[in-house]
Amino acid sequence: MKMTDTAQPRLLDLTAVSLYKDIWKLAWPVMLASGLNMCFNLVDTFWVSRLGAVMVSVPSLAGSLLWLFMSLTESINIGTVAIIARFEGAGRRRLIPDVFVHSFWLSIAMAVFIGVGVGLFATPLVQLFTDDAALIPLAVDYLNITLIGLIPIFLATSASAVLYGIGDTKTPMLVLFIANGLNMVLDPIFIFGWLGVPAMGVQGAAWATLLANGLATIALVAIVLKKNHLGVKGLGATFNPSILGNILKIGMPASLQSAARSSTGTVMFWLVMSGYGAAAAAAFGAGQRIIGLIFVFISGLSVAATTLIGQVLGTGDKGLARLASRRLIVMGIAVQVAIGLLYVALAYPVSFLFLGDDAAALAAGVSYVRICGLGLALGASSSVLGGIFKGAGHTMPTFLAGFISNWLIKLPMAALGTLVFNLPVDNIWWAITASIVVEWLMLYIWQRKGTWLDREIRVSSR
Repeated sequence: MKMTDTAQPRLLDLTAVSLYKDIWKLAWPVMLASGLNMCFNLVDTFWVSRLGAVMVSVPSLAGSLLWLFMSLTESINIGTVAIIARFEGAGRRRLIPDVFVHSFWLSIAMAVFIGVGVGLFATPLVQLFTDDAALIPLAVDYLNITLIGLIPIFLATSASAVLYGIGDTKTPMLVLFIANGLNMVLDPIFIFGWLGVPAMGVQGAAWATLLANGLATIALVAIVLKKNHLGVKGLGATFNPSILGNILKIGMPASLQSAARSSTGTVMFWLVMSGYGAAAAAAFGAGQRIIGLIFVFISGLSVAATTLIGQVLGTGDKGLARLASRRLIVMGIAVQVAIGLLYVALAYPVSFLFLGDDAAALAAGVSYVRICGLGLALGASSSVLGGIFKGAGHTMPTFLAGFISNWLIKLPMAALGTLVFNLPVDNIWWAITASIVVEWLMLYIWQRKGTWLDREIRVSSR
């Protein structure tokens, strides 16, 4: 396909010599944005923990319920990025506005559907995880506030995906920087009632996040509408079933992969909460946020893989795509091994920062960070491998690897250890580690087969 839609050059060079530069150009803003998002979560955890370590379990419980549904953002994100990256590489920019509009309205539809559906059953859903009369109303209220925020979260995903697809990862990073700064300021004000604002307790963290996300979404959509080379003139377009079909065809398997991980994560939280109590649940929630630091780096390489592979395949150069995949994998392994081992070494001090006022929660948190850190070191770069498949629009391998590693490895191992053999909570952490390693092995073997190189994305023009 020839580059006929616009004379404006691509943001990426897409040559063998420029690969490392292109990867870094894409990755560092996403790494910084992920770091900011990590600060977003850690700040929430830090301020909520000032109310008592057990209070950390409230946003963790609400988050566990939403993770399954939030995975649907992957269907929008990956489908949109893969299509736009392919068009950008091939020079078919005239189709980008229609892709964004379809993605935009799909985001709203999904957010409303999930928000209403979960909201109707909020109390019984929370009661599946805990019978603590003090925690249930707090978790329900927190969940309901979070559900209101689904629309800006889904729309921000759609707008960011368009920018990622053309290789602009800086703009979403800058917007997120501002949003995170606002969240950091609002958290203590809303939680403790500073500056004359009524004290909202743990719910204040949810309201701060909602407001920050809402403003970020408005900014991102406005930027997409104002970028001349994208050609997006408004939020209306003739319905094109081939666009919507491709977004869902590419995005849904990736979404199901996230759902497989999220759904077992929800069950794992239930196992921890019901089998080991609120202190272990607090350790689980804090540990997830702590261990998530590694994804600051890995997420950057994963997004770089999705955009870069998509654009390279758009040019038709399969040899360059294979070379790019090798370099991405090596970089992913180096990062994940180094940081995973660092977690093992520093598990106690980082856990103490968030769980130091509860000895039981601290002990469980330290073991979580050490065991899962080892798993991340051994199961290196599965997210980068997933990014390669997503960029190619060949996402079924990511779903199958995610389903097998989470539903057939992690969940049975955790459930048997907890419900049948009454093992300590460390069994849960080891189950997570086993799933990480299995998923990486499956994706690596599949990537070596090279079938992803032949995947085509066809969208009809109207």
